[in-house]
Amino acid sequence: MPNNFFVTGRPGSGKTSVIERTMSILRERGLRAGGIYCPEIREGGVRLGFKIIDIMTGEGRILAHVGQREGPQVSKYRVNVVNVDELSEAAIGRALREADFVVIDEIAPMETYSEGFKRSVLDALDSPKPLLAVIHQRTRTGFIGGIKARDDIKILEVMPGTQARLPKQLAELVAGAPK
Repeated sequence: MPNNFFVTGRPGSGKTSVIERTMSILRERGLRAGGIYCPEIREGGVRLGFKIIDIMTGEGRILAHVGQREGPQVSKYRVNVVNVDELSEAAIGRALREADFVVIDEIAPMETYSEGFKRSVLDALDSPKPLLAVIHQRTRTGFIGGIKARDDIKILEVMPGTQARLPKQLAELVAGAPK
């Protein structure tokens, strides 16, 4: 039985909202979340980049930004690999030690430039703690493809017809996962 639960879907489908609602349900049940989430940085309605935030401490750093001059480029953004390395290793490591379940939002091309992020994701996948994560929909090869090929995962797709019921379904899966 898998203990690694993923959501995927098209951009703007509500993947992060599903994860946030699932975390809220699990917290109401007394479970402690840890890990990372990566909200957008917006100014005047325009997306300029993304942050990476430690769920347990609230510490945040720039993941990628249009104004960043160095780092690997993904679309119009440049990735701050050092920030992703340091924050993901600290936050996911802390979650594995102290939380009841681990959250990773999201496993996507930007984040996979970080070796520390990839090591931390594998540690979470191999842990007995339940993992609740968002995974890039279109990627089928490389690190992301390897995760999708594992037999200890379950992937649910966020679509207009599933968005409302997925948080409760995911909360039941995470709460009932073997630990």
